[in-house]
Amino acid sequence: MGRAFEYRKAIKFARWDKMAKEFSKSSKQITVAVKQGGPDPDTNVLLKRAIQNAKGVQMPKDKIEAAIKKASDKDTSNYEMTCYEGMAMHGVAVVVEGATDNPIRTVANVRSILEKKEAH
Repeated sequence: MGRAFEYRKAIKFARWDKMAKEFSKSSKQITVAVKQGGPDPDTNVLLKRAIQNAKGVQMPKDKIEAAIKKASDKDTSNYEMTCYEGMAMHGVAVVVEGATDNPIRTVANVRSILEKKEAH
């Protein structure tokens, strides 16, 4: 591909990785909003806010529409909002809010992260 690409490759890949993470986060927000209030942004305030957030990270319109369509299908996994409380380092209370399709795995991950932070 040439020297110019090799020089900029790390920068491009880091940017693309960041965009992919933001897009997947926005897609999950859209999925949760559609499951809670329906696929119409005029009647669903959560979906309207999720679409605004997706546009804020410059997610393409076709990807937003695909996320809404995918979330409105019956076959998709059901993301549910969860809230966990725990104690972090130095006795600091922590509240973790998240969306998950597997609460058991999420509890284990949150517990693991909080225990690792206590050890250091």
